[in-house]
Amino acid sequence: MATAPSTSSGDQLIQLLAPPSLTLAQAHAVALLPPSSTTSAASLGPTLSSLLTSHESTLATLDSELSSSSAAVATLLATTKHQLADILARTEALKGEHEQLEDSLIDHREALVSPLAKREQGDATLREKLVDLGQRRTELEAVKGWFATLAEAERLGIIVLAALQAEDLDDAFDTYVELVEYIQHVHLGAPTLALTSHLVAMASSVWNTLVKALSARVVEKLTAIGWPTPFKERLNYDEAPAAEFREAFVDMLILEQLKLNHPLPDVPTAVPKKKDADQKPMLAFGPVVQALLLRFRWQFDGTRGTNRIDKPEYPLSHVLNLLSAHERFLQEDIQDLLDEHGFSAIDAMTDFTSLLLPPLSSRLRHHTPQLLVLPPVLAHTIYQTLDFDEMLRKRNYRPRGHVGEWNGLSEVILGKKEWFATWLAAEKSFFDDKYYKAIGADKAWEIISEEDFDSAASTTGVRPTNSSLKVAEIVEQLADRYRPLPTLYTLPFLLSLHLPMLASYSSRIASALYAFESVSFGILPGGLADRAATAGVGGVLRLVRAGISARWMEEKCGEWGEDAFFLSLFEFLKEQKASIPAELKSAAETLLATSEGTLFDEQRKTFGQLADKAEELVVKHVARDVLAELKAYLGRRWDFAPPEDEEEPSLTPDLIAPLSLFSALLSTIVASFPPTLATTLYRRISASLSVSLYDRLLVNRTWSESGAKQLNWDIEYGFLQAGREAGIKRGVGRGWELLTGGAKIMALPASSGSSNASGEDAGASFASIMKLAFDDAVPEHQVTAAMEELGVGELVGRKEILQALLRRRPECWR
Repeated sequence: MATAPSTSSGDQLIQLLAPPSLTLAQAHAVALLPPSSTTSAASLGPTLSSLLTSHESTLATLDSELSSSSAAVATLLATTKHQLADILARTEALKGEHEQLEDSLIDHREALVSPLAKREQGDATLREKLVDLGQRRTELEAVKGWFATLAEAERLGIIVLAALQAEDLDDAFDTYVELVEYIQHVHLGAPTLALTSHLVAMASSVWNTLVKALSARVVEKLTAIGWPTPFKERLNYDEAPAAEFREAFVDMLILEQLKLNHPLPDVPTAVPKKKDADQKPMLAFGPVVQALLLRFRWQFDGTRGTNRIDKPEYPLSHVLNLLSAHERFLQEDIQDLLDEHGFSAIDAMTDFTSLLLPPLSSRLRHHTPQLLVLPPVLAHTIYQTLDFDEMLRKRNYRPRGHVGEWNGLSEVILGKKEWFATWLAAEKSFFDDKYYKAIGADKAWEIISEEDFDSAASTTGVRPTNSSLKVAEIVEQLADRYRPLPTLYTLPFLLSLHLPMLASYSSRIASALYAFESVSFGILPGGLADRAATAGVGGVLRLVRAGISARWMEEKCGEWGEDAFFLSLFEFLKEQKASIPAELKSAAETLLATSEGTLFDEQRKTFGQLADKAEELVVKHVARDVLAELKAYLGRRWDFAPPEDEEEPSLTPDLIAPLSLFSALLSTIVASFPPTLATTLYRRISASLSVSLYDRLLVNRTWSESGAKQLNWDIEYGFLQAGREAGIKRGVGRGWELLTGGAKIMALPASSGSSNASGEDAGASFASIMKLAFDDAVPEHQVTAAMEELGVGELVGRKEILQALLRRRPECWR
């Protein structure tokens, strides 16, 4: 039988309860009929009758099944209700049993654990009593083990001390090793901090007793051989006192070896141990320096005259003398004992020196607070300490185990920020006073005479002013003050004293030049009234002094930058930026950003620019003053006819006063600057005057041949002669090429066959030059070649320049 499609139970109920469908019934009835279309009406009746009978039988069967199903459902519903009633009754019973069990559990729990009130009255339960007794038993067993461990350690310590008292050092050493190993075993087996600390304290007490006893033996044997008197000869160990000293010293070395081979466990302490990479000196040197330290305290810590706060060199030199006096004994006798007993890596002089330094450090810590109000004494103390450190470095001293640069005994003062800042402020005040006195002196800006100056001190030949020389000396003194310092402590001096002083001096020069330029060349209110102070020789002298001061400082900055000390300091700044103090970081970064390889690049560049500026103003000042005096000369006529009589030419009268001023200005320059620089300035001045005279005279006036000849005479025996008389020895005509060339062309004879200004037959004439200049067919290079042949150079060899010049003679327009 085919299976009907599965649907949900809800859909089935809806279908079953729906009223019968007539259409479906008819379709179903038709489907039951025979499929043959030939069925007649007569045969349809029996067929329908049989179908009706079949369906009635099926309906009866279904009714019977419905009745059976209804009865079964009623029976099943009654059974289910009965079962639900039974389950509800059992649930109620179980709930009651659960409540009873919970009440019973509470009762049993209260029976085992007593209430708080009963416990406070001592009415504890049996369980509590058993737990308490178990805890007490565990604690008693731990205490028993603790005391047993302490007793064993105490026993071993007593054995060590007894052996030491009996002078059986071998037994004492062996037992001490056994004690240390026992403590290490206890620490590793059950690392109880309190127990280990107590055991270490007990062992340390035993160790200190050993050290004290053996040290006393060494002191006794040293005294027997004459210590602390210096030993000039090696000890003779065949003699009993020396042999006994050797034995006592070797026992100390053995004790040192025991400590190295059998260290006690490290345990934390209430006071944290100071982290120090330096290793402590060997135990054997403690008794050696004991007598020396007693004498030191007697001499420098008491009321004797050697205990002076203003004489730090007394105790420092005393220690140096001790090192020198006992050097042979330590480097030979003691060092041999170290080498023989496995301590060849230890330098006897180093450990001996390290034990002599603590009294000096304590003395500095005690006296420095009193010195803060005495800056000279404080500075003296620091420099004496730095000298002491340097002497130790020359002896190759470095604390054993020290890593990096040893800062020395001076670290006691320099390492304390407040003390170092006080000293730095005092040094700044001292050098600032010297600096301001140097630049404010009466003759501060006068140039040093040749007699008072060593020419070998300058590579360029510049003679400095008194102020620049003094400032350079002050800066060098300042550098010498902080050269001995450890590298890290030199930075505050460099960045807050040295470089700012150079910047201050450059600002002073820059202000002077700016003021001069503003008054002399600028347009300022009241400037005209003050220009008299900047005019003439006095004005150029001011510029010369400022320029020379800047040039001298530029030269010195270059020398300082190449100094090995400052080069190493520059490398330190580049490589150790992280170690620079925060307050100096900004200044250091600025310095590195503006430096090109040395510390003083920025200052050298600044001073060089100021020197160039001063020289530029010198050129402008001389040219302006001379041109101002040439006003009458420039305003005269130059197209006059030749004189009737052939008399000797002379200078134009209007030129006498300008030439006198020109000569005086040049003499000041020559007397102040080195020859090379003076010549350079002269040529720059000449070039400036040449251009000005060319523009304002040659191409701005009407000329005749006679007037041009007079100009040539004025140039040769006026301007050039002034340069010779001022001291220009070479190239006096350099710089005047434009003016002399133009004047020479303007003085050419009108036509060939005439004589030139020198009375010689001229190969060129004004007419021939005009032809070359104005003929478009003549190429440019031919004009230039003709001018070079004439000796006027290429400055006036171009056609357009030559044409403008030639138009100033009337012959050009005919």
